[in-house]
Order: sequence, then C-alpha cells, then structure tokens
Amino acid sequence: MISTATLSKPRPGSRRSQRLKLQVPVLVTRQIPKQRPAREDAVTLNVNACGGMFELQMPVERGDLLTVQNKCTAEERESRVVYVGPTGPNGRKIGVEFTQPSKDFWQIHFPLVAPRNNGH
Repeated sequence: MISTATLSKPRPGSRRSQRLKLQVPVLVTRQIPKQRPAREDAVTLNVNACGGMFELQMPVERGDLLTVQNKCTAEERESRVVYVGPTGPNGRKIGVEFTQPSKDFWQIHFPLVAPRNNGH
C-alpha cells in the first residue's frame, strides 16, 4: 500500500532539479500480474534529474511502477507514476519519478534548484 504522503503533489518551490523540455525516445514497460508486460514507445515531453513526462496510450494510475528505458543509451530505470493528466489526442500525459536516484539517465547535467527566499 502506498501512503498518500508518497503520492502527494510537491509543494510549490520544492522541485529538486530544473525541468527541461527535451525529446528523448523511451520504451515504457508496465508489469501486469498474470499477463505479458505491456510495452509502449514514447518520447519525453520534459525531463528532470528525478524523472520525466511523456504521453502514453496504455492505462496507468498514480503509484504504478513502470520501467523506463532510454532508447539512446539502453539504460533502464524503475519509475513510479506521480501524475496522470487528462486524455488527449496522443494519450495521457504521465509524470514519473525514478525510484532510485539516477543523475545521468538523461545524459544531461541538471543544476540544483535554489530554495525560494519567500520574500526575506
């Protein structure tokens, strides 16, 4: 069971790394109990050091575990679905975060985001 704290939206200003618009081809795999894994090719819409966003046709829910393979490097990372957007013409926007840190998965150096000053 996943706690609601794990799935809650980050607070404004709590982003850990910069988000970049970057198109990276990925292969997304979802393990389905007692069935063959579902696989779908996708292209990222944006990425950060902790995960990314892409559109999928396959049904997923917040909290689902997916394997995301960077098709440029063949590297794979287990990821948790943290955002499921409304259905559009190309599927749903799906936001994932890596279950283990992976600073080099996208082959980009991400500067850390400075904490907000809150007007002080």
